[in-house]
Amino acid sequence: MKQTIRRKLFVLAFLMLAISMSANAQLFKELKLSEYLEIVRKNNLEYASQRLSIDIADAEIISASVFNNPSLGLGYYNSELNNKQMGYGGIVEISQTISPGRRSAAMKLAHTSKEISAMLLADFMRILQQDATLTWLETVRLRELYELRKSSYKDQIKMMESDSIRRAHETIRDLDALQNRVETGNLYSEILDIEGELNALYQAISNYCGTGGNDTIYIPERKNIWNSRNYNLNEIINTAINNRVDIVAARKEIELSKYALVAAKNERIPEFDLFIGYGINAEVKNEIAPAPKHNGIEFGISFPIPLFNRGKGEILAARTKEREAEFRYLQAQMQVRSEVVNAFNAYLFADKKMKLFTSGLVKSAKEVLEAKREEYYKGDIHLIEVMDAQRSYDEILLSFYSTIYEKSKALVMLESSIGVWNIESVGPF
Repeated sequence: MKQTIRRKLFVLAFLMLAISMSANAQLFKELKLSEYLEIVRKNNLEYASQRLSIDIADAEIISASVFNNPSLGLGYYNSELNNKQMGYGGIVEISQTISPGRRSAAMKLAHTSKEISAMLLADFMRILQQDATLTWLETVRLRELYELRKSSYKDQIKMMESDSIRRAHETIRDLDALQNRVETGNLYSEILDIEGELNALYQAISNYCGTGGNDTIYIPERKNIWNSRNYNLNEIINTAINNRVDIVAARKEIELSKYALVAAKNERIPEFDLFIGYGINAEVKNEIAPAPKHNGIEFGISFPIPLFNRGKGEILAARTKEREAEFRYLQAQMQVRSEVVNAFNAYLFADKKMKLFTSGLVKSAKEVLEAKREEYYKGDIHLIEVMDAQRSYDEILLSFYSTIYEKSKALVMLESSIGVWNIESVGPF
């Protein structure tokens, strides 16, 4: 009687779990990988923030392209001296500051900075796409593990039912029944743990999509990602160095530093002011030096004498920054080579490991488990032997899923390190 009650409690727990998952699933929306990455591109808040750098660069181009504002001067003078009627007058003057070479240098700097901002934005998307896809893969792996554990849990429930029937005929030992209850309880606990991890990953995916999971929780379809290409290490290293946007941006920074050096040298060219003025002089009624009312026009130029500040410090700093940009470019090249080589080796290792499982290891473990179950139901062996076979099969299948995940992860890292994206979802596993 007690055994029947326990069995019903476990069945009830499993049904409650299934109902809970069904209720939660009403808020879930399953997406393909291509749909997911498109939503990330359109709605990710971090990427939206980074896109504003292009608007800032456009504003800087506008600022660099403007001319100096002209100046307007108004003047008044009064030559009255003890009421001698020496006369008075006024003047209007317009002046313009001329900065030779500075506007064109500033515009080149601004346009090059915008190009670099666009490249860095593309590189930000490359990394965002990589991280979002890795989170997607981890979620797919856990979903497979979740289904595996649920399947094992159902099998355990069936064996519990068998235990109860056989116990009624006193053909099963207390140790087997106890072992079954322990294994079933552990499986149920693990299912709950995986469900918690999955919910956290679903939330992370929704965050990548810019929704935060308030209304709709996005979940990945149960498909692996794959690519049928073969990679040549030397070719993909050259591809990465020549085409990856962060490397192109590093090369562009050398060009930017050269423009900055030109701008620093142009600063040595003195600015000068051109001005024109128009004056009105009232009549001078002084008896000693009378003068009629008259007007006057003046032209002029003023410029500083570069005696002390020749801009040596600014030029030296610009030259140093140019060398710094060259070193950063060389360092970036070395870093890219290292990333590509590591990703390539990880991909090859995962591919070799995958072949171990596809050679029949999973199939053999499943056949052993099914044979053990048949022997158990016939009463030829004890439950512990079935449990051992079940654990072996689960571990091999888990390793298989983990290897698929590792190869898929290695593929994502490899393609991202090369700066290409030829990945598509296939499957299910």
